[in-house]
Amino acid sequence: MKFLTRIAVLFYVTLIMFLSSFVLLFVLNYIDIQNTVNLFSVIYYDEALRMAFAVGACALLLLNFIFYRAFTVNIHREKTIAFDNPAGRVSVSLGAIEELTKRIISRVSEVREVKSKISASKKGLLIKIKLILRAEGSIPEVTSRVQELVKRKIQSTIGLDEAIEVAIFVGKILPDQGKEKQPPKKEGPQKEPDQNVPFQGYRA
Repeated sequence: MKFLTRIAVLFYVTLIMFLSSFVLLFVLNYIDIQNTVNLFSVIYYDEALRMAFAVGACALLLLNFIFYRAFTVNIHREKTIAFDNPAGRVSVSLGAIEELTKRIISRVSEVREVKSKISASKKGLLIKIKLILRAEGSIPEVTSRVQELVKRKIQSTIGLDEAIEVAIFVGKILPDQGKEKQPPKKEGPQKEPDQNVPFQGYRA
């Protein structure tokens, strides 16, 4: 697919450069209008040249259709996963799998926020997960647990035989909100005023 993409890009870049150069030379008077009219007249009245240009135009249209079909089919395949049941073919949206992945990961206590993106290819599924974690817990242990949960859930839900790769990116680690700051303790016992001190009278 990458080779076909490069061919399509090269084709369209060359075509656009040719048309742009022709228009630019025409408006700058480097191309004589009379010679241009004569050239088109020769093509129009010559049967062989007219057929050659017709074949070239049909080839360009066919090539453009092939590129369009290749790109649109590839995009459609990347958005769904298809498998065959005894009763018929089943297609599952990648968006549905992304929502399933988010629900599973959000149940992990150490995870504060989660974002996921899934892409499908002939090699299998690639799941990219971005996490915001709480401070508690070991990052290797938490991420390993998340990867196992995601792989096991997708395999059990959809029954895929293809490989599933789970890539995790930890974007932020939040401080632990469970431990509130305790007010500072004053040193030494506080003495309360003695309520039993007798009245000593007024002294001038």
